[in-house]
Amino acid sequence: MLDADVLRAWAHGARTALALARPAVDAVNVFPVADADTGTNVLLTVVGGAEAVDALEHGGAAEVARAFARGALLAARGNSGIIVSQYLAGFADGLAGAGPSDDLLVRSLGGAARAARGAVAEPVEGTVLTLADVVASEAAGLTPGMPTATRLAAVLESAHAALGRISEAHPVLRREHVVDAGACALLVLLESLHRAVTGAPEPDEPAAWLPGPASHGRAVHGEGGAYEVMLVVRAPDGSGTGAGAGRGGALDGAVDTGALLRERLVAVGDSVAVVGRDDVWHVHVHTDRPDAAVAAAGDAGAREQVVVRLVDAPHGQSGCTEDGPVAAARRGLVVCTASPPLAAWYAAAGAVVLVAVPDTPVRADHVARAVADTGAADVAVVPGGLLDGDALAPRPGPAVEVLPADDELRSVVAVLAFASSGTGQHDVAGALGRLRAGRADDVAALPDALAGLLTGRTAESLTVLHRDPLDAGTAARVAEAAAQHGDVEPVLVGPTGTGTAFWLGVD
Repeated sequence: MLDADVLRAWAHGARTALALARPAVDAVNVFPVADADTGTNVLLTVVGGAEAVDALEHGGAAEVARAFARGALLAARGNSGIIVSQYLAGFADGLAGAGPSDDLLVRSLGGAARAARGAVAEPVEGTVLTLADVVASEAAGLTPGMPTATRLAAVLESAHAALGRISEAHPVLRREHVVDAGACALLVLLESLHRAVTGAPEPDEPAAWLPGPASHGRAVHGEGGAYEVMLVVRAPDGSGTGAGAGRGGALDGAVDTGALLRERLVAVGDSVAVVGRDDVWHVHVHTDRPDAAVAAAGDAGAREQVVVRLVDAPHGQSGCTEDGPVAAARRGLVVCTASPPLAAWYAAAGAVVLVAVPDTPVRADHVARAVADTGAADVAVVPGGLLDGDALAPRPGPAVEVLPADDELRSVVAVLAFASSGTGQHDVAGALGRLRAGRADDVAALPDALAGLLTGRTAESLTVLHRDPLDAGTAARVAEAAAQHGDVEPVLVGPTGTGTAFWLGVD
């Protein structure tokens, strides 16, 4: 019953069902961060898996399952997406390693539960991980030889009955009177598998059991890191791989890349999840130091698709009211930068940030992912001189406007103008068109550099990018130099970590 056609139908049906369920799942997202995006993150993860299945022209059940898992791994968003991608990887491994007398469903659900638990550095009970264990245990405890569809129906009935009980055991969920959002997403995923097995059509409305609107706080990340960092690491050949390799010993004595990444990231943040497949590792962490998180993965392999965003920024459903999730009338912003230390500044301004690292250039699929991550239908992209024509070519999806900023200074000015106006390219283009730029090798050279830019001119704004951290004395000297040329308050941005000591922009 779990053949290639059924698994293809599962991937397509799960994409449809999760799109319908997304608002309800987002609305009850309070753990580990109340940012209303679990439904969105799982949907985007499964969309990536379904697209990988669509790209697979031929193959049996094991190949389709592996494609579904690998596509989900590369597309994974957030802790919930990381866990679901690894759940699919464990499911695929159960199919691939089965013998003629094995129960495929029992093997796959058991492997999926173990892999999901191995995806996170500190598994928490009362969440999707607990429900995955319940599903696996229920499947294994049913009568051997029971038809797959009948077994799945029984498992789902038990899982639905357990959802409230499991969530009640979690202190945050109990306090907020909600069920776990990740567990809800897993149930939608498994219901889609049941429909595929039985040949039922894809749904055209959300499942009736999904939770209603919740009235709890939003965008409160508590004591965790203020920024979410996600990146892909392509490990050297021979690193530990497979659904379980992210949490345990390496294979054949090879370097355990997953364990190495997890150990380093736990030291710089929380909500750490690290999962790997075929020497490709996806990393998730909440941290106050995005640059430290990016650096932590620096020698573990080739980094790519490095995305930083503010945990509390609009995302997913872009906020909720007591009546449920609402889509805010706002524009999204994507910024590309080659300066990891500046990623936090851009993200704090509301951008989804793509960090260009020496390992891999920023590609079109990275830009498309970041655009989707804004959760907006209208998105401005600040290329920072890091994107070629292909990366900026028009594509289906949100309307994308490319702002004319081709270096770090102009990127900062563009973000400042965008954040202050929010009305689009004309305001940003005007600010960039008026911009006069200069450089100073040290603080002593600042007065002359500013004089060349400001003498005889009226300035409305002065932006100063500084390479190194500024002490109070140096910051005061910058302000004094600016004060000699009128009442203009410098905006200090940095440290950039690279380039000239001071890069000046006057509008």
